[in-house]
Amino acid sequence: MHELKAETLATWLTQKTNAIKTEIKSISRLNGGASMYTWEIAASFEGGFLERTSRLILRSQSDTPLLPSIGIDNEFQLLKILKSKKFKVPKPILLDRCGFLTGNPALIMQKIVGSSKCIGAVSALNSLDRKRLTRDIGQQLGKLHKLEIPSNQWRLFKKAGEQSLIDRLYSQLDLLPYSLPVIEWALRWLEKNRPAQQIQSLCHGDFRNGNLLVHRKRLTGIIDWEFTHIGNPLEDIGWFCARCWRFGNDKEEAGGIGQLSDFIESYETANPGNVNWLELPYWKIVATVQWALIAHRQGLRDTSNRTRKLELVLTGFKGVQLEHEILKLIKNHKGIKI
Repeated sequence: MHELKAETLATWLTQKTNAIKTEIKSISRLNGGASMYTWEIAASFEGGFLERTSRLILRSQSDTPLLPSIGIDNEFQLLKILKSKKFKVPKPILLDRCGFLTGNPALIMQKIVGSSKCIGAVSALNSLDRKRLTRDIGQQLGKLHKLEIPSNQWRLFKKAGEQSLIDRLYSQLDLLPYSLPVIEWALRWLEKNRPAQQIQSLCHGDFRNGNLLVHRKRLTGIIDWEFTHIGNPLEDIGWFCARCWRFGNDKEEAGGIGQLSDFIESYETANPGNVNWLELPYWKIVATVQWALIAHRQGLRDTSNRTRKLELVLTGFKGVQLEHEILKLIKNHKGIKI
């Protein structure tokens, strides 16, 4: 478990922000995050370029990342690009490339007001508020998938997309010390029924309700960009709409938040004609297979000597449930033979 010490942080921030003095009011370790450690920091500054009273988020690479990420440096550069394009993302402030603060590379950004417990935040919303929030989300994702990035920056995210998603899932399966016949069969089915359309765009890589911040009924932020890559935009949409991320709100197909029709309408306004929506059921199956593999790998992390968490045990058990969901999805997939 990595520690973030107030004295060390205050000294570092004073130097990096050109402040005369920095006082750390509080440091809170945040839960969640498969590949990052995250802290919320309240600090006051005397002088320097930050506001006198600031709330910051520090994200540090994990010792045991679940999946390959673009790296702290590239995530920092990406956030700068997205912020300049008016996306609802945290403003990046500082980089700790050497791991001085936590032992691993880290970035510091401004905290965005909002709750990442998106399902809880929307449970009390009326139908009109849900519609508005769903349209906010669709607009931001459509805008992302339409984003044109300069060629000298495109390379930052190309590497993760060089291998097809199905090939990446096979690679994850090979890392497990036991066989998963349902997953192996599902991957063969996905290969056999792969859609012909091969459009590419910048993908978030983990676009789901847990990475959306909501405040006062509106979308205020999109977080956790470490899995950004070049891929099919339906990867993001299928992941967002997969049943496994709706947490019981099955009728709200757009991330457990709202109606898919509202999401599609807003997405199409921002990025018209970019995707074939008839392919979405296929990408929901891809998403469920991907989450099943992640769940199995999370469970294995608990058995190691390095990480012991009840959350990981429960996630590992979820893998078996997801395998059953995969079989149902493929059985009900219309127009494609098993």
